[in-house]
Amino acid sequence: MEKKDLSRRDFLKKATIGGIGLTTGIGLGPRIARSAEKGPIIILNIQPFSGPYADTGLDVSRGVRFAIEEYGSKVLGREVRLIERDASNPSDAVRRAKEVVEKEGCKFIHVGTSSAVVLAVSEYGAKNGILVSCAAGADKITGEACNKFTFRWSVPTYGCIREVVPRLIKELKVNTFYTITPEYVFGEDLLRNTKEVLKEQGKELIGNSYHPIGEAEYSAVITKAMAAKADCVLFLNFGGDTVNSIKQAVNFGLKKVSKLCIAWGGGQTEFQALGTKILEDIWVGIQYYHTIDNPVNRKAVEGYLKKYGVMMPFTAASGYQPLKVMLESIKRAGSTDVKKVVAAWEDYEYNGITGREVYRKCDHQCIKPYYTVRCKNEAEKKAPDDFAEIVGSSKNFLPCDKTGCKM
Repeated sequence: MEKKDLSRRDFLKKATIGGIGLTTGIGLGPRIARSAEKGPIIILNIQPFSGPYADTGLDVSRGVRFAIEEYGSKVLGREVRLIERDASNPSDAVRRAKEVVEKEGCKFIHVGTSSAVVLAVSEYGAKNGILVSCAAGADKITGEACNKFTFRWSVPTYGCIREVVPRLIKELKVNTFYTITPEYVFGEDLLRNTKEVLKEQGKELIGNSYHPIGEAEYSAVITKAMAAKADCVLFLNFGGDTVNSIKQAVNFGLKKVSKLCIAWGGGQTEFQALGTKILEDIWVGIQYYHTIDNPVNRKAVEGYLKKYGVMMPFTAASGYQPLKVMLESIKRAGSTDVKKVVAAWEDYEYNGITGREVYRKCDHQCIKPYYTVRCKNEAEKKAPDDFAEIVGSSKNFLPCDKTGCKM
């Protein structure tokens, strides 16, 4: 396991030209054949290390590495060897997964952040008996597209919206909404759930604007949102898209017209990119925040801060916690036989960074809270990285017989 942390610039440069592989070569087929149960345990991390979600990829990588190092870089007495590959679209992701599985003997994959990428890799894993851990939002990952070999840590869009929208209605007394949505499966799921919840709550969606992933210019979208004069503009995008659209929205004066909320926030990395002046009084839905008060999280945050010099963002947490569970499931199985590891992972309940977490057997969805935070103004901050306070959280999941999952 490589111990030296890479700078953001070096990491992205290396990832862009083919992904970081923490192995010494690619043509290792003959070595793999010598003993599948005695050599290194290969874990592949597929993330967007280039493009609009590049910062997300680096944070996930840090979380994954941190988890492996906490585990002593070994499980069952065998070295854990991490390989990382850049993939920003489904076909690239599957091609790179296939390459590492066939040439390196990999049985275990962690993948994010795009739901489309996760769905493609999940399908590949199911067809080839490869265990896939993921953190992405599309409901179908643990719904109609579920399979025996895929586990999801993050709360799906169903639970995200059912925490955030009712919270906004209750706390901010808002009645009308306008949504800004990325045009792909993740955004469509968030929008569909928003419509459902607003109908249930008797509130109105008065408009929506779509944008492509990686959009740089949001003036037309923001102009439409301002003209609608909704009580709340809900941003349903993520990563670099959220940073760009929020910056432009605030500069255009949208805050003076509507309350702003990010439904699916990236946490500290996103907050640092935006800054307190832009963030103040924006509400954010989030999978994880470093101030969650339990012993497991406090220890993880302290260790991450010591290693990387920053508070652990959600994106890092989405690599850290699933990797710890993956390693623990291998240990509990006493084997790297994928079917045995799957059995050890199902219904596994443990103390995690959000409290008591469990991966239910019926769909391999991790049951954990989703949070809403309010971003602070400069006078409220107690430290440079004190960007937000947790307002509330809840657990909202479809019952197993309603998800559409058939293992």
